Amino acid sequence: MKTCRKVGLAALGFVVVVGATAATPKEPAACILGDQAVAQKQPQLAIVEYDKCLARHAPTFEVLSNLGIAYAQLKKFPEAIRNYVQALALDRDSAPVHLNLGLAYLKTGHPKQAERQFARALMSDPHDPKALELLAYTHFQLGDFALAAYEAGLVHKAMPEEPSAAFLLGSSYLRLGMYHRAIPLIYYSVSHSQSPDAYLVLGEAFLGVRAYRQALEVFQKAVSLNPKLPNIYSDLALAYDGVGEPGKASAALKKELAEDPNNFEANYLMGRTDRINDDDADAVKYLDKANELQPGDAAVAYEFAVLAMQHHHYAKAESILRGILQKLPSYTDAHVLLAEVYFRLHKTQEGLREKAIVAALKQAQHDRVVAEGKALMKQAGPNGAAPTGQDP
Repeated sequence: MKTCRKVGLAALGFVVVVGATAATPKEPAACILGDQAVAQKQPQLAIVEYDKCLARHAPTFEVLSNLGIAYAQLKKFPEAIRNYVQALALDRDSAPVHLNLGLAYLKTGHPKQAERQFARALMSDPHDPKALELLAYTHFQLGDFALAAYEAGLVHKAMPEEPSAAFLLGSSYLRLGMYHRAIPLIYYSVSHSQSPDAYLVLGEAFLGVRAYRQALEVFQKAVSLNPKLPNIYSDLALAYDGVGEPGKASAALKKELAEDPNNFEANYLMGRTDRINDDDADAVKYLDKANELQPGDAAVAYEFAVLAMQHHHYAKAESILRGILQKLPSYTDAHVLLAEVYFRLHKTQEGLREKAIVAALKQAQHDRVVAEGKALMKQAGPNGAAPTGQDP
């Protein structure tokens, strides 16, 4: 079971600041010097001049909004937020300041506040596709992938050549399991941006349709661009497993854990690998760590159920699996194991019911994978060309 990663602003190519407001000739010299410093991207000088300006004169919308930009350029986002909020008290309908304030909230990890600001920016300027793109990105960060896909689709339709819009729409489709739509869009973005983060997401889309060889090639490209990319070696391990190279998969996981001992997915995958290799002590060590990092994760719980089953603790395994399926009723592997548990407990009717559920789920999964594969082949064309960024 693959975990969902967050898409960063850098991967989408978003800038931090929208733009500065020019001073009028009547403003004091210090205010004008501050405006010039912001325009020339000299934020430290701008703050010095604006402090002089505000010490002698009443604050204006222009000074406060530009002071917010200066702080944002220095990545001092709490100070930027304070000045943007004060500027909006003087002009509540400024779309650029609402946009900048939303970006500052995103940078400080407050997506709900950012969502409100981007919505206000769109109220003031309904035709700004970047504001809608940022709103879509915020909904993606909040986990509302369907809404993010809808909004990103509008942006992509308005700006079909924009790689960031294609990437966000593709990433939203990926989270919704719509792989044949996701892959060409992410592929288009990668071909234009050459971003290691985008390569990572493209590889994960290939994993989703079990195209392990393609995933491996894409992940290797991502490593060549940024060998320190978070989670890249965990992804490589999944691809190596898929192409039948467990030794390389294990080595990749060890490399990931050397880089980040608190990586949830690497601990989970290492625990799973050790469990498959009958190294139960190490398996429990890594799975306990994974459970500590992400309590209640279904994939980790499933591994504990397998261990319980192997040690003939059938009642414990049943309890774990029933808990998993209450949260994720379509978790096929959990149904498979639960059927076996029921047969071991001589609960024949329950076991047969689970087998029937498994058959139905596997058929649905097979139909989906076949449909996704056919769609990808159709998009690739007769010569196997790379898919385009157009959303089918």
